[in-house]
Formats: sequence, C-alpha cells, structure tokens
Amino acid sequence: MEVLDEEHMSWILFQNTNDMYLSVVCGTVGMFTVEVQLTNFEATSYKSTGKSYIDQLASSIRAKPDYFTPRKVANFKTKFNVTEALSEWRNS
Repeated sequence: MEVLDEEHMSWILFQNTNDMYLSVVCGTVGMFTVEVQLTNFEATSYKSTGKSYIDQLASSIRAKPDYFTPRKVANFKTKFNVTEALSEWRNS
C-alpha cells in the first residue's frame, strides 16, 4: 500500500498493486472517513485529469456518504497497512 496523493484534512488517495482507494473525511460535528475502491473509470479519470478529479469525487462522497455505502471497503485500516503507508508518505 502506498499513498499517491492527499488533500490535508479532506482526502487521501492510496494504491495497492493495481487497485486505488480513496479515503474521504466526512461529517461536521462528528467526523468520520469513508473509504471506497476506485472503479476503472475513476482511476483512469484521475490518471488523465489529476488531483482535480479526486477533489470532485471526494466532494460527491462528502455530500452523500450514504450513497457510497455499497462501495465502502470494510476494515480498510486493518486490511491494508495504512499506517506504514502514511508514515512513508509524510516522511518523504
């Protein structure tokens, strides 16, 4: 697992082998994150458009997190070595 990009206190984009995952900060008083695996279309859009595409996708997730419930990745932080990936990203 590695971090590809991030917008501080908004979202973090991860990659694990060929799969990309987006972790989005949601909520107002009660903050939580929503982690989804990017579809092939979303991954291709990011590769061609860049960070602006992820900003838009993160805004969509933040606006309607319940809509993305079927795409949530269960146990994301324990399933993948997220802590190590974040540490490497922030120390580089």
